[in-house]
Amino acid sequence: MRRATLTLAGLIFTGAVIAQDLPPGVLLLSRAKNHLNEELQRLGTITCLETVEREHQAAKGKMRPLDSVRLEVLTNGDKELFASPGGRKFSENHPISYAGSGALGDGLFGPYLKDILLSGSVASQYKGEQEIGGQRLARYEYQIPLLISGQMIRTSEGSGKVGIHGSYWVDPQTYDVQRLEMNADEFPPTLPVTEMTTSINYVRTRLGNDLVVLLPQTADFRLAMHSGEINHNRIEFTHCRVFGAASTIDFNAPDSAEQAFRFGATSVDETLRSLPGGLQIAVKLSSRISGDMAVGTLIDGRVAGNVGGKHAVVIPADSPVRGRIRRMERYTNPFPYFIVGLEFTEMELQGIRYLFYGDLVDIDRMPGVELTLSTKNTTTTVTNPLLFGDVSTRQILESLSLYNLPGVATFFYKGDKLELPQDFRTVWKTRPLKP
Repeated sequence: MRRATLTLAGLIFTGAVIAQDLPPGVLLLSRAKNHLNEELQRLGTITCLETVEREHQAAKGKMRPLDSVRLEVLTNGDKELFASPGGRKFSENHPISYAGSGALGDGLFGPYLKDILLSGSVASQYKGEQEIGGQRLARYEYQIPLLISGQMIRTSEGSGKVGIHGSYWVDPQTYDVQRLEMNADEFPPTLPVTEMTTSINYVRTRLGNDLVVLLPQTADFRLAMHSGEINHNRIEFTHCRVFGAASTIDFNAPDSAEQAFRFGATSVDETLRSLPGGLQIAVKLSSRISGDMAVGTLIDGRVAGNVGGKHAVVIPADSPVRGRIRRMERYTNPFPYFIVGLEFTEMELQGIRYLFYGDLVDIDRMPGVELTLSTKNTTTTVTNPLLFGDVSTRQILESLSLYNLPGVATFFYKGDKLELPQDFRTVWKTRPLKP
C-alpha cells in the first residue's frame, strides 16, 4: 500500500514537470480541443433565428444600408438548413435564395471550429493573451493552405477555392473558443474577389434548464470585389432552441433526387406557437440581475398587466416569460459602464408555449440605465510649436447607441456596479412571423 502511494506521487510530480516544460499555450490548446470535441458530440439539433443587416458599397461610393434579412437556421453543428421565419419547411438551398440578390454569408454554424481545431493537418501558434470585452483570452494563429482547404467562394461573376488564415481566442478558464476570425487568401484567377473576411463570436447558451452549449451569437462577413464593390453583413442569432419535433432530420447527403426532395421538405419544430402581431406587452423581471452574472444565465419575467385584443384579454397578467442574459460586458474607459442585453424567447399561456418575438418599445429609466451613451473627448491642437502657449483646446461630444433585435433589450448601465431590481420593466410590441 505504501509503495502504491509513492508511485502515484511520483507520477503526479513527473506530469507537473512535463507540463512546465511545454511551450506556452500548448497545454491550454490540448484542453480546448478536448473540450470542443465533447461540445460537438452533445450539441444535438438546434434552431436559431438569424438576422442579417446588409450593407453595400458601390465602386468609388460610400457604404450604405441595403436591407435586413431574417431566416430560421437549423443545424447539428456540421451542416445547415434554412427556412423563412415562421415557415414550415427547411431546405439545403443557399440562404441567398431567400434574399434574391446581393451577398449573404453562410456556414457560420458549420464545421469551421471542427476543421480548424480538431483537424490534424492544421497547425496553430500561440500568440499570447489579449483583453477582449473585459476578458483575458489566449490568442492562436492558424493557416489552411489552398491544397487542403475546403473553402469555396461563389459569386455571379465566378467561383473558386481559396486558402484560409486567421486567429481564434480561447478562454483559459472554461476552454471555450470565444472568437474566430477567418481571412481568405490564394485567390484563383477565376475569382474576381480581393478580400473575404469572417468573424464569429461564440457564447455559452442555455437551451433549457439542463442543456448548455457553445453557439455562435454574432458574426461579421465582408466581401470585396476587383471592381471596388464591397458587401458587408452583420449577423445576429437569437431565439435558439432545441429542435423538438417528432420527425427525423437526416443531415447526410441524399443519394437520389427523391431523397433530396424529402430532405428539403422536413417539418419545422411545432412546439412553439406564434403570438399575434401588434400586441403591446410590458414584462417585469421576476428576480434581480447583477453585473457578475454570466452570459447565458436564464432569466424569468411576468407580464405586468392584461394584454387585450379586440374583444377579450389575449394575454393575462402574470403570464410567465422566459429568456437569458445575452450580453454582460464591463468597461472602464472613459468611465465605468456596462453593456447589458436581455433576450426574451418564449411566453407561456395556459400551459402552451409561444415564441416571444417583438420590438422593444420602452424600458424603465432608472438611475444608470441609458439607451444612448454620451462621452466627451478633449483634443489639444498646437498651432505654433515655437510659441509657448499657442494652444487651442476643444471638446467633442460623441454618442454611442446599440442595435436592438426582436426580443432583445440592449442598453448601457453607467456605474461600476450593476444591479437591476426585481420588477424592472421592458415594453414590447409583438411582430408577426411571416413565412
